Amino acid sequence: MHIRNISDQNLDDELRRHLLAYGQRFDMQTGFLNYKSFLEALHARLQARTPGRETALLWIDVLNMRKEFALWGSRGSEVLIEHITETLRSAASEDMLIGRFSGRSFLVALDACKESKADRQRIQGIIKSLLSIRTLASHAYIEAVAGVAFSPSDTETAEDLVRFASMAATRASSVKNSSVLAFHAGMNDNIVRNHRLEVEMHKALDENQFSIVYQPKIELTTGRILGAEALIRWHHPEWGTVMPSEFIPVAERSDLAHRILDFMLRTSLSDVQRWNDVEVLIPLIAVNMSWANMRRDDFAGIVQSILTDTPIAPATLELEITESVLFDDEQLFSARMRQLRAIGVRVAIDDFGTRYTGFNMLKELPLDAMKIDRCFIHGIDRSRDMQALCTTIVAMAQQLKLRTVAEGVEKIEELEALKHIGCDAAQGFLFQQPIAASEFSAFVREWPVRMSCFGFSSGSSGS
Repeated sequence: MHIRNISDQNLDDELRRHLLAYGQRFDMQTGFLNYKSFLEALHARLQARTPGRETALLWIDVLNMRKEFALWGSRGSEVLIEHITETLRSAASEDMLIGRFSGRSFLVALDACKESKADRQRIQGIIKSLLSIRTLASHAYIEAVAGVAFSPSDTETAEDLVRFASMAATRASSVKNSSVLAFHAGMNDNIVRNHRLEVEMHKALDENQFSIVYQPKIELTTGRILGAEALIRWHHPEWGTVMPSEFIPVAERSDLAHRILDFMLRTSLSDVQRWNDVEVLIPLIAVNMSWANMRRDDFAGIVQSILTDTPIAPATLELEITESVLFDDEQLFSARMRQLRAIGVRVAIDDFGTRYTGFNMLKELPLDAMKIDRCFIHGIDRSRDMQALCTTIVAMAQQLKLRTVAEGVEKIEELEALKHIGCDAAQGFLFQQPIAASEFSAFVREWPVRMSCFGFSSGSSGS
């Protein structure tokens, strides 16, 4: 039948069938294999591999895809994809299989040996060629990272090979000066461990496995107890003690961060009320909050709601946030600080000095206190550099009318050095390790007797 005798409807139907068949196997934008087809081809490739040969799987993440879309709209991301497609096609050889996983992720399989320097350089060359591409307006280069896994060295299966390369790419995105990172078994162990931690944390919150301990803050001019910091502890029935440094980062990547803060606030404020009921008066209770908490639009409202459930003055609560958060989103950070201050809550910068926060940035923020990181306190009695640095921090805080608190004080010599430079308060094992609420009330009662051991006059005590 001659083509002119085919109806328009038949042509449309035929075209639709061809497009559907094509789309079931290929990515429509790049022409690369889609993920399902790539995985099938990779599986066949591994099954047919010659003994002694290895296959490398490269997972490539383009990090600035969303930024290009925000700057230039759909045309910006389309041009970016066109450049990436052309570059990967140019790098392609007979032994390479190319696919697309999602909008910003690409997959490349090739013959390569894990121990071969030449093969590693070849893989690096693929990424280097991508990193040399200019974006739409030629103002910036493509930002990309990659992870690579090998079969059979790392795994025999196609699914795990892709998964392991993805893990390595995720890790590469958080490692400075690393555009390509090879998978190692520890990455999988961490993923499994973190998943187990997340599951167990949900159970821990439901089964009251978490508890709060308190460490006193001592005013250095009078020796009085200025307040206490609430610190979370987790005792797992099988694992024993799980350190906050292990479970808090996992919590911050899920909604668990909000449940944990809710638990800490309600528990610590209730403990303050119980202390007040027996005339153990604590002027201030400090609780750590995370960046995950602050990202919530209703964060200040949640804090205010919790405060209304306990008869504690808002000014009794001080929320501490690490200095590094300032650099993630200064505008959002400032907005949250102002919202918290509006309801009467105090705000402190924790671990100050670990990042360089300039005076001009700090003076625009509604802060109450600045905590000097413990790494600057250890050895302050012996190091002139540390003394000079801490003196500068204290002077900056005084200019900003902020209270300074030194963390991690362990020696009497460090305490004397801090008094000398004019630091306002300190906490650390020198005074007291973190203790349960019942023990803390006993500590407060005994402090007037103990304080003279640290050079304070017992007559100036009081909480």
